[in-house]
Amino acid sequence: GLDGFREAVTAYRAALEDLAFRLLPVFEVALALPAGFLAPFFERPTTFLRMLHYPPQPPDSPDDLFGSQPHTDYGFITILAQDDRGGLQVRNRAGQWVDAPPIPGTFVMNVGDITQRWTNDRFVSTPHRVINRSGRDRYSIPFFFDPDMDVEMACLPSCRSEDEASVRHAPVLYGEYLMHRLDANYDYRRRAPAR
Repeated sequence: GLDGFREAVTAYRAALEDLAFRLLPVFEVALALPAGFLAPFFERPTTFLRMLHYPPQPPDSPDDLFGSQPHTDYGFITILAQDDRGGLQVRNRAGQWVDAPPIPGTFVMNVGDITQRWTNDRFVSTPHRVINRSGRDRYSIPFFFDPDMDVEMACLPSCRSEDEASVRHAPVLYGEYLMHRLDANYDYRRRAPAR
């Protein structure tokens, strides 16, 4: 293996988890929630760190040839470090694909589907894709920071009116929601024998 690789990745993951925890109070302010309201949902957060490689695509490749097909993330937030190649695109509310160019020294942060459900669609999970026409290999490192697997995700009190009809999404256990999404999107999981 590469000397120091495991240690570097472990330290990086820990730093991003710390950053994600520092963002919780920002969400509380944005959502008019009391200080500390979100912390119980993240006592044992579900986290994933992926290291992705996107080979270059031909400059004239069609728009439906993807390094990563259009999708939304499932969880709370994704914090993304990307190299200088570009290729990440997000779809705006008008349905147009817009480049998310890399800015040195920054991360891209994306809210996921459970955040959209939790906030009663106040925060929208943004579809995104990767098309790498840079002529070079592209690398990115997304960190997914999600709630505990066993917490119930019901509409936040500041995102609903007193009328029950104002709630657009039924409560779900995060772990069940995540497994349902994974099973629905990965064919090999549907074919796996029952445990």
